[in-house]
Formats: sequence, structure tokens, C-alpha cells
Amino acid sequence: MARKWIGYIGVGSLMCATLGCGILYIRQVRLQQAISDKVLRFHVLANSDSEADQTLKLAVRDRVLQEYGDLLETCTSKEETLAALKNAQQEISETAEAEVLAQGYTYPVRVSLVREEFPFKKYGDLIFPAGVYDALRIEIGEAKGKNWWCVLYPQMCYVDAAWGYSTEESHVRLQNTLTKEEFLVVSAMEQKKVTPKIKCRLVELWSER
Repeated sequence: MARKWIGYIGVGSLMCATLGCGILYIRQVRLQQAISDKVLRFHVLANSDSEADQTLKLAVRDRVLQEYGDLLETCTSKEETLAALKNAQQEISETAEAEVLAQGYTYPVRVSLVREEFPFKKYGDLIFPAGVYDALRIEIGEAKGKNWWCVLYPQMCYVDAAWGYSTEESHVRLQNTLTKEEFLVVSAMEQKKVTPKIKCRLVELWSER
């Protein structure tokens, strides 16, 4: 009889633990989606990983940010930023192509606005969770080299590109866009407290038994 009650208690504990894990997982997914919905990314893909192609990639990045930084700085929302980029998409393509030619290359350039799955990614001392993000993408040549990326909205690119790393000012801009809980998720300090993958040790122990 005692064994029977132990079994009932064990099953009950397992069910509670599983429910708890499910709730935590749903909360995590919702936070990830909330973050990605508020952020607009900028990716520049180099032709290859050669030193010359990587240098070209940064030259294209600098030219585009220089030409369109002031325009995008005036945008007060992600939707407004997307609309401005859509209107200027052809011009951005022509600007990127002009820079490639000015650097002595004839690579084709493709500029597109995408919405797709991006992996877990570190940005300075911030960590952006995997999820579906909107992004402006510039592909140079075969686009098989390492990409450079930053956050176009909130406006972090212009400050960070100038310094070469994520700055306090860009952190403040992100913090003003996200909720307190969402910002904690992307801050490195919070990531040190929480592992990326939720593990339910009670369920693991019961399964092993």
C-alpha cells in the first residue's frame, strides 16, 4: 500500500514539474517573440572571408550608415523605420553598388528587407535570443563571408559602428524600447543567471529513476 502511495506522489510530482516547465517554456518563447517584434536588424554579408572582402564589407556598411543614418535617426518607431527603408531600398542598393565600384570591385549587390529566423546572437555584451526578426540585408557578391550586423531600430548602429563596440548610449536606446523584463533577457548580466535552455532537473531525476 505504501508503495502505491509513493507511486501516486511520484506521478503527481512529475506532472507538476512538467506543467511548471511548460509554463516557463511558454513564458520564454513569448519574451523572445516580444523582443524580436520590437527590433530591426541590419546585416551586411561579405563576398568571402578573405581580408579584402571583409574590408569591403565594412566600407559598404560605413557608406550606407553615413548616407542614411540621419534619415533613420528621425524615425520614432520600428514601423516608421521599415517604411523609410522600403522607400529608400533602391537608393540604398545604388549606394552600396557605388561603394563596391569605388573600392575597385565589380561584385553584384543585393539589398532586401527580410523577415526570417535568426539564431541566438551576441552583440557586444548583449545577447539577442533566437527568433524571427525583421532585417535589412545587403549581400555582396556571393555573400558567403562572415556578416556584420547591428540593430537599426532602436537606433544603435550609428553609435556602435563609430566606436566599434556596443556603447552605453545604444544600451539606453534599447532599454527605452523594451520592457524591463525584456531588457533583462538580452543583458549579459541576466544571461549569466539563466541558462539559454531551461532544464527541469526534477523531471530528469524522475525519468532516470
